[in-house]
Amino acid sequence: MQLFYSTSKALDKWLKAELPTLEGAQKGRNTIVSDTNMFSWQLHIIDNRYRSSDKTIVATEAHSRFTCFLPVSEPLSLSELHQQLSMQWQQLLVEMIRANQLLPNSDAVLLLSKLDELQYDISWVKNTDLSINGHITDAALWVTQTLAEQKLDVMPLELAEDLAVYLNGQVKRIKQRKEKFIPLDRLFEYCQQITQLGDGIVPGLKSGIALPDNILKFSDYKK
Repeated sequence: MQLFYSTSKALDKWLKAELPTLEGAQKGRNTIVSDTNMFSWQLHIIDNRYRSSDKTIVATEAHSRFTCFLPVSEPLSLSELHQQLSMQWQQLLVEMIRANQLLPNSDAVLLLSKLDELQYDISWVKNTDLSINGHITDAALWVTQTLAEQKLDVMPLELAEDLAVYLNGQVKRIKQRKEKFIPLDRLFEYCQQITQLGDGIVPGLKSGIALPDNILKFSDYKK
């Protein structure tokens, strides 16, 4: 299964990764999807305050709009970013599943184990999906306003988790498709299905999305 990271220009510059731009109908502004073959995230970085060295990476999953926050103060390698984001969203998802009693504790732990065991072919590109970018902008405003109200320069991990829990439990809308949904519910359903896939298809999702030739394969990139 492909794990596809679409990073904004700002994040690519901060990481000093020099990622290739995603080709397509709108170069660098292509739509990304999560389906049976590909699990996609849109990533961006914001200053906690104007020109601050303390920053927050905002990561939003393509299908569910499930969002998590990663406080940072210095650039990470792609490997480090992948590992920290994976740990962040998986733990957050399981905590929310437990809190909302979507699964018994033992089943929630089992789901986390299955997610951790998934084998990914990881790819990175420079690209901004404009349909997701609006959700990221809203989430970024929550970060900066919350930090300003609490007179904080750095986003504590506990606050990052609390903010993500709140936002992922709210109704989201995709105007183009006239959809309304809750990110937690969508990602929960999606993760249940990708951990149980044989040759089946995830209902309601496209499959067989082809990647362009110029993506950066994680296996080819070492920093």
